[in-house]
Amino acid sequence: MHGVPSNLRDLLRRWSLLATRCIAMALGDIVIRFCNASFGAIEAVRRSLGRPGVETISTAALRDALNSSQTPPVLVDVRSDAERAVSRIPGAITQQEFEASSDEKFSGRRVVTYCTVGGRSYLYACKLAARGIEATNYRDSILGWCRAGLPLESPDGEATDAVHPYWRIFHVPDRYDVKT
Repeated sequence: MHGVPSNLRDLLRRWSLLATRCIAMALGDIVIRFCNASFGAIEAVRRSLGRPGVETISTAALRDALNSSQTPPVLVDVRSDAERAVSRIPGAITQQEFEASSDEKFSGRRVVTYCTVGGRSYLYACKLAARGIEATNYRDSILGWCRAGLPLESPDGEATDAVHPYWRIFHVPDRYDVKT
């Protein structure tokens, strides 16, 4: 870029960064769509084989269920330790906490699993359904929660805008502080 005016160099550098970010965001959305289609197909096959079905829940329906005056679902975060160390959906417990609890503690309550984009949570919900537990997958998961502008909390229960998106290719709204 020798001989190119500095203001043009700055403009080209900014454009390059913007183009890279747009490509990464588009790639992240493609990955999410692919995962949704794949797990939808797997679920159809599972049901055709007579296996217990795993329902999905939307962001709005989950938000309403968690804020309802009725008994809320048990929200289980199946993400990695590194992801959970940053934040969670308010009220969530870890997979390990759920597994360590007695069967009576959550008896009769629907279990809603989530991760980053719904894949790991779907697999865990399938395991729970096979054990006879009413399990629902929050397919939009924490990225959907963030894209809806909903609050997060730290592992200590304090409000936070920090979120671990698993991969930087996944778009997180600008109001959140991305940690990886």
